Order: sequence, then structure tokens, then C-alpha cells
Amino acid sequence: MIYFKIVCVLVINLLNCVICTQSLGTLKSARERYRADLGDCGPFEKQCSYLDDDLALLSCALNITHSNKTQLPFICQHKVWLHQSELLDSVFLESKIKSTCLNEPIILDCLNSVDNIIDCVFKRKPSVKDKTCWKTINKIEFLIFNDWQITKSFLKNCFDDIQALSCGRIPPDPRSLSQMHTLKCIQNHEQSLKPECQAEITVLQEMKYSTLQMDKLVFAACNLDQKNFCPDEVPGTLSMYKCLTRHKYENGMSKRCQDQLFYAQRNIVMNYKMSKGLVKSCKEDIRKYHCRKGVVDDKDVRLAQILLCLENVARNESLRVTPECISEMTEHRKMLMDDYRLSPELMQNCANDITALCKSVEAGGKTIHCLMEHARPKRRKDKRISLACQKSLEILIQEADPVEDWRVDPILRKACKPVVDRACTEINGGNGRVMSCLMEKLGTALMSSDCEAALIQIQYFVSRNFQLDPQLYKACRYDAVTQCKAKLQWADASEHQSQKDPLILPCLYKYAYESELKGMLLPACEQQVRRVMQQRAISVDLLPEIADTCIDDLASLCFENTDKGEEIQCLQNKIKELAPKCREIVTNFTETQSGHIELNAIVSTNCRVPIEKLCSSELKSKTEMDDGILDCLIRRKSDPEIKTNLKCRAAIEHEQLISLKNYRFTRKFKNACKSYVLRFCPKAQTKSQVVTCLSEIVRNDTISKRKHTIYKECRQQLRSQLFQQKENVDLDPELKEACKKDLFELCPRIPHGESAALECLQTAKIKLSDSCRKAIFVVRKQEFTDNAIDYRLVTTCSDMIDLYCHNTDPSTLLDCLKVHREAAEFDKSCKFVVTNRMIEQNLDYRFNNNLQNACKGDMQKHCSQIILNEPQEELQGKVLYCLKEQFRASKLERACENELANVLKEQALNYRLDPLLGKLCKAEIQTICAIPNDSITNSDGQVEECLKNALLNRKIVSAECKREVVQIIEETEVDIEADPLLERACALDLLKYCKDLEHGSGRRLKCLKIILNDGNRKLEAECEKELSSRLEMYKYVAAVNVVENLGDVYNEISTSPSKKYFLVVGFSIIGLIFIFGLYCGRVTKKAMYVKRK
Repeated sequence: MIYFKIVCVLVINLLNCVICTQSLGTLKSARERYRADLGDCGPFEKQCSYLDDDLALLSCALNITHSNKTQLPFICQHKVWLHQSELLDSVFLESKIKSTCLNEPIILDCLNSVDNIIDCVFKRKPSVKDKTCWKTINKIEFLIFNDWQITKSFLKNCFDDIQALSCGRIPPDPRSLSQMHTLKCIQNHEQSLKPECQAEITVLQEMKYSTLQMDKLVFAACNLDQKNFCPDEVPGTLSMYKCLTRHKYENGMSKRCQDQLFYAQRNIVMNYKMSKGLVKSCKEDIRKYHCRKGVVDDKDVRLAQILLCLENVARNESLRVTPECISEMTEHRKMLMDDYRLSPELMQNCANDITALCKSVEAGGKTIHCLMEHARPKRRKDKRISLACQKSLEILIQEADPVEDWRVDPILRKACKPVVDRACTEINGGNGRVMSCLMEKLGTALMSSDCEAALIQIQYFVSRNFQLDPQLYKACRYDAVTQCKAKLQWADASEHQSQKDPLILPCLYKYAYESELKGMLLPACEQQVRRVMQQRAISVDLLPEIADTCIDDLASLCFENTDKGEEIQCLQNKIKELAPKCREIVTNFTETQSGHIELNAIVSTNCRVPIEKLCSSELKSKTEMDDGILDCLIRRKSDPEIKTNLKCRAAIEHEQLISLKNYRFTRKFKNACKSYVLRFCPKAQTKSQVVTCLSEIVRNDTISKRKHTIYKECRQQLRSQLFQQKENVDLDPELKEACKKDLFELCPRIPHGESAALECLQTAKIKLSDSCRKAIFVVRKQEFTDNAIDYRLVTTCSDMIDLYCHNTDPSTLLDCLKVHREAAEFDKSCKFVVTNRMIEQNLDYRFNNNLQNACKGDMQKHCSQIILNEPQEELQGKVLYCLKEQFRASKLERACENELANVLKEQALNYRLDPLLGKLCKAEIQTICAIPNDSITNSDGQVEECLKNALLNRKIVSAECKREVVQIIEETEVDIEADPLLERACALDLLKYCKDLEHGSGRRLKCLKIILNDGNRKLEAECEKELSSRLEMYKYVAAVNVVENLGDVYNEISTSPSKKYFLVVGFSIIGLIFIFGLYCGRVTKKAMYVKRK
């Protein structure tokens, strides 16, 4: 390997030596050649003999010829002409260029061109970076015939005749056409000329070459094209030139015309005075506003300086540019966007990028858009243009200013004209209004893919310089200077545009959206900032603060997400994996986005129709700090309008999932609860953890009936978040993780939305894993504490809530629905849900807030062993059973007794509300008391009544069932409310005779017994019948409760909740008997011994 490198070095040095030797030989031959040809030509030997380079010698010879004092003879002019014509010779050009441009492959590539090497070299000259090469090409361009583009064919076909006749002539005025005198000379010998030369002379005569001026060369080169493309224009006029320019890249335009138009335009770019139209129309404005400032009168002024100066004036409301000048400026801006080769900086800085990325792209503005496309972040960084090229593009965009008038960009004009004709016909042109209209149509059916691509390419650069948006700049110029330290001038030709502060728009964005900075921008500026942010939210490329900061994360994590808005979504999804600075910016943007739907491209695009139909009030009443539209969409997610729009629903659910990562991502929740989070939940990482923490505080305050620690505004937001969690198990990460396996095994095909998965888990709770059962218990506890977050209850019963409970506190909706569930018009689906909730309440006292509040003291007093170590799962009705025992013994406090009586009443009407009865008497219910078409919502009390009668008729075999039915009858004896059938039958008598008696302790039942036995008063027949039946039951129960044998004792004790107490007492008695027996045994033994003795 080392030897190979040494050989390579030696070969390179040898080649350099050969080149140097050839160069020296060339220099020597050039000097000798010129001396031999021009040695007799007067002052040549004196003025030029000291020069060595052939180009320098030619330049000196031409200067001598052009001088009136030293006019050379015709023969000498002919010899100089021959040397000047060598510049068009391919061999000569190759030798000159190769010797100086070895490090410029883009120029060396021209040498392989079959046709027109010199044209290729001149057009690529701006791309040259090597100074020696550039100087050589510049010398050749200066020395070559000034009209070579239109006379090249003439020189080729007439060279032999000119040589034979020695007709080569050098015009005394260098501004004259180079072959005018040569043409006159050979026309004197026209008969002796070759036919091909005569044909070329005819062509020159047709274009009136002898009377042509330098600034009219383009018309000569485009002689035939004028007739083909612009037959209605007057030849040689400015309108003809503009017409030819418009058709420059159309099929059928001759290459000679295209090339001459290019060179004419390039001259205008380098010196604006070469444009007669601009000079004529803008002369006064240029003088008035000092656009030539800093440049002496005889120096060339580049077109860019003039355009930027006049644009700066046009953006100033207090100054005006004449309409004629603005029209000319527009034409020249079109010219810049039409051909990238007219921008020297672009040619030089983007040469390698054009070769690597846009080589096969046609001219006509397509190359510029190709470079723009590769300026945007891609999957692989090697596909992006260089930084220098990007800066040159920024300069071009500011000079051409396509946002102010979209028509100056040929690609944009062609792609978007159909869209403008369809969607923006009523928009007046200028001031960026049409471009703004096009941006608003992004993502809609009116927008075409070609127009969208071109639009995004332009907007990528516009988004990085707020000055390029005319409406934004006009409204925010003052605020940008005062609040964001922007420069006062719109543009300064002496300033490199890429050095401008790129953070002006993000700065304005903060002032427009952050509540702490609210009101510091002018209203018009704030409105424009919101417009711009709404339009640019469709692509991360148009949000420079995110795109430029997160470029590495986008390339590594989000390279597959390229559709509208997907890049932002990807960054949000992977926010924990982002670099710190990127994470901070994405977090801030997501927080702002949550309160402003216009910043969310995916939601606002896919949910456009649902927003207009379902959230019209939010649209009308939205505030500047929070529009509430996303909250509306979440609330109405189950509406058919959204359910059938899968893309909209998916977008909404994605926003919900994103918000779980940080509570700040839900703007209203953050604003309402931030202080409480910092105070009570400082260790909470995610929003779900914050919600769990705060909801526990609210629940404890609710149960204990103390003043709420957390104020109403935060509680409302907390309720909204909990409601969303109950709608979709995916929105409750802790529950989803705890029940991951259960969801897969027990609910594999159940959708996670609309609370379906949660209800499925609740239905299969017997089969749930311990972790899932505990998680479900927490969820149910939250729902029973605040019924407003019970998604299934609220959505299923929405009509019933509107009908019966519209004035009810949302947290107690279940109580209201329970009261009205037996109404004739009550919805069956709602009744089913309400009944299920009542069954669940009877499984655990913690699901019944009313019972907890009423029986708190009694539970502590009588059921302390059960609630001492409360498990985080259902107690299966143990506390309720304990309270029933005390209820039968009339040991409960009045409030608890009344509340328990209500529970017993509901259970009496629907046996399913008594889980223990359903379990112990399952066989009897299915056989003896089976009811046709029985349902879970059946509340006629027939099953329990049937079991009571079966007990009287000794049809119940199961001792457990018999005992449970006996206890039910005993409970009804304590309070008639526990026997709804009897209470219903005796309602009039109770009202008539017992209305003043308090409930409980069997008072009202005793009252009815007295009336029954009173001969002076009489009960209603139905009441008398039902009461007599009940008294029979009570007698039977009293007889059954007499303990007949030790087996009954054992059964009573084993089923009693106080069995431990009885066991301790029993063993204590047995122990005492044993000790007493031992003592008595010793006394008896001693007495017997004394008796025998």
C-alpha cells in the first residue's frame, strides 16, 4: 500500500512537470507568433513586445487597433482578427482552459461537449472558484467577438473566404458589432464567395446586421422566433423583448435565441442600466430614494441592489413607488426566478449541489425548486444542499420576493394557477394575499399535489425570515423592532441576509400565545402571527425553531413520517427520546397547540366538517388564550359525525394519548391545576399520575363532606380528564398495564373505546388477575365518587339525564336516575346500566357515598374488624351484611338505619341487588321461583316474595338459603320500608293512622298491628290481607329461630359475623368447667376416703 502511494505521487509530479513544460512552450510560441505576424504593424512592437501571454498580447493588439491615434492598416487588422477568431477554436480553448482550470471539473466537463464549448464555459463561469481559472475565462469573454452568438455560424462558413480575401477587420469603436466591417469587405467580392458563405451573408442581411446596435442583438438572434412566438408585437421594441422572455423555455424556441436572451439578462443582472425598461420606469424612484448610494456614477450597479432598495421603499407605508416601476420590478423578479444561472452567487455556491442533486433537471426555474427541495431536512444528510448554497437561495428569495406576487415564480405560477382560479379568484393580487390564500387551502380538496409541493418549497425559506411575508411584516414591523430586536430596514444590500436574526417569528409567536406576555403585541400583529402559525402548522419544515433544533431527531427517529403533520406527531410520540433542547421546544409547542386547534394540522384538517357542525359555538366564542375546540371534539367523540370519520377520530385520540405524557399538554387542565400539582403531587411524572393524585384528594373531601381543598375550576378539569380515561382504557396507562394480560385473554376483540373494554373487564371480574382487579376497583371507586366521570352511565343515560336530572349535581347523577328508573318512559338501556351500578354498590360500601356518610360511626363501632385493613378490592358485601345484623337488632343510629332501610327496600324489589341472596338461593330461584322473561331490571319484588312463601311452605331445602330468607323477614319486621310490597299495600293506612311515627324499630308495623286488632278502626282490605300474611311469616320465623339441637347452635355460630367472639366465650366456659371439675373431683375423692375410713 505504501509503495502504491509513492508511485502515485511520482506520477502526479511527472504530469505537472509535463504541463509546466507545455505551458512554457506555448508562451514562447505565442510571443514568437505575434511578433512574426504583427512585428511590422506600427506600435505593436513598442507597446506589446514585453508581454508573454497570448491573451495579454491579443488584448494589447486590440487596444492599439481601437485607438484612433494608432489605427492599424487593413492587413494588420486582418492578422489581429485571425488571432481573435482563435478564441472560438475548440483546440485553442481546450489548451488555454486545461492549463488553468485543472481544479474546476465543472469547466473541464465543457471540453467534452460536442457543440459550443465556449457557450458552456461562459455560462458556468459564475460557478468557478479557482481565481486563475476565473480570470482566464473572464479574459476570453472580454476579448471574444462581442456578437459571437449571432455571427458564429457566419465565421465558421466564411472563414476561408475572409482568409483568402484578407477581409478580417477590427471596428474602431469596441461597442460596434464585431463583423460589420468584415461583412462589408467580403460583400465587395460576393460573386467569388462560396455558396455556404453567401447563404450566411443573406441571413445577416435579413436580420439587418449592418444597421444593428449592440442592445438589439437579441432581436437579431431571435429573428425567426419573433415571428413564431410574438407575431403581434412590433419588432425591436421593449414589448417584443418581454414577449420573447416569456417564451424563453418553450418548445420551438431556437437555442441561439435562448442563449442571446440569457446573455442579455445576465448583463442586466450585473448592471441594471442594461435594462432600458427598468431605467425608464424607475429612474426617478432610484434617484429619489438613493438606490445607488455608495456607488459612483460611472460604476455598474447590480440589479439586486436596486430591487432590494425599491422593495424596501414599497414596504414602507409612508413612501410610494410608481406603478410603472413596480411593474418593471415584477418583470425582473420573474427573470431571477426563471433562470438560476442569472444569480452569480447561486451559480458559484450551488455548483456541486446542482451537479449532484439536480443535474437532470430542466431549466426554467426547476433547478431553483430542486435546490429548495433538497434544502429541507431529509432522511440522510448527504442529500441536503450545502450551507453556502442554502444562503444563496435565501438571498435569491429575498431579491425575487415570490411571496409578495406569486406569479414571479414560473414553477409556482404553473402549478398553482388552477388552484388560484378555483379557490382564490376573489383575492386581490399583491401584498402576499394570494400566497396566503394558497396556504389556507393546504390539505383541502382544492389543493393539487404539484401546487402544494412548490408552495412548501417556497415557504420553507419564507418561514425563516419574517420579512418575506408582506402581511406579517406590515403588521408586525413595529413589534419586531421593539420586542424582538429586529432591524428597522426591510433589506440592506450591503448586509448578508443569512446573518439576520432567524428567531424573530418564534419571538413574536411567544408574545402571541403565552399568557404571561399577552397584550404586548399590537392586535393586528397578533392576528397575523396566528394566521401564519395556522398556515405553517401543516409541516414541521415551516416551523424553523422545531425543524432546525430537532433536525437530528427527525432524521434518526422520524424518517418514515413524512405526511402532513406527521413529523410533529412523531416528535410528540417520542418526546422522551428527544435531545434535551429539542424536547424542550416540542414540549412548549405541544402545550400551546393543546389550546389552539389551528396549530394542529392533522386535527384541523381531518375534523374540519365535525368542527363546523358540532363545535360551532366554540368557534364563535373561542378566546385568544384557549379556543376549547379540542375539548368539544373529545366530548362529542361518540357522535355519529365523528364515529364515521375515522381519520378525525384517530386524530382526536392521538391528541388524548399525547396529553398523557405531560399534564401541561392539556392547557386548560394545566392553567386550572398547576398550583395544586406543585403542592400536592410534586413527584408525579405523567398526567395520569397527576390525575390520580388530585382525584384522591377530591374523593376524600367529598366523602368526609369537608370544604374542598381543590377549587371548582380544577375539579371540573379533573372531572373532564377522568371522564376521558373511562372512555378509553388506552388513556389510563396504569389500568392498561395492570390489565394487559386480562384484556388479551378475556376481551381480545373488544374495542378499547366507548368504555367497552372497561365494561368487559368489569363483567369478567371473577376471572381477573389480582393486579387488574385492584386497578378496576380504583376506577369504580372514582366513578361512584363522581358519577359525572362514569362514561357508560353518562352517555347511555344522556337523554334521561336531560329529562329528569338536568338540575342535579353531576357527581350524584346515579342517585337521581335510581329515583326515576321505574318511570314508564325511562330508557331501558339506561335502566340496565343503573341497575348494574346498584348491584356493584351493594358489593362494597365504598361504592355507596350515602351509606358511607350515614353509617360511618356504626361501621367503626360494629364492623371495625372488617374495615380495619381495607383491601384495595371489593369486600363482597361483608360490611353491608354486618350492618344488616345490627339493623335486625335495632342497634344502628337513625341516619344509618334509614339509609340501610332504603338499600333493603331496593333489594326486596330486585333480588339481584342482594348478591348474597342470589348466591345462597340460586337453586331455589331457578326452580321454585323462576319467572318467565325475567331480566336484571325486573323490580316487582316477586322473587323475594316467592322465597318467603316457599319458606312458609317448607319448600326450601338449603339451610343457607333458609337462613338468609329468615333474616330478610326479620329485617322487614324492624322497618316496614324494608318490605316494599307491604308498604305499598298499606300506604293509605300508614298515612291515615301512623304518619306521625318515626321510622325504624318496628314502630309503624306495631301501629298497623294495633289497628288490625282494634274493633273500632279498620284497615284497607289489601293491607289487612298482606299484613296478616306477614304476621304468619313472623310467627314462623320466631319458631324457626328456637335452637333445637347442637347442630343448630353450630350452624348459627359458624355463620355469625361474631363467630370468633362466640368461640372465645365457649372455650372460656369449657375451661372454667374443667377447672371446676378438677376442684370438685379432689373434694369428692377426699370425702369418699373419709367415709370409707
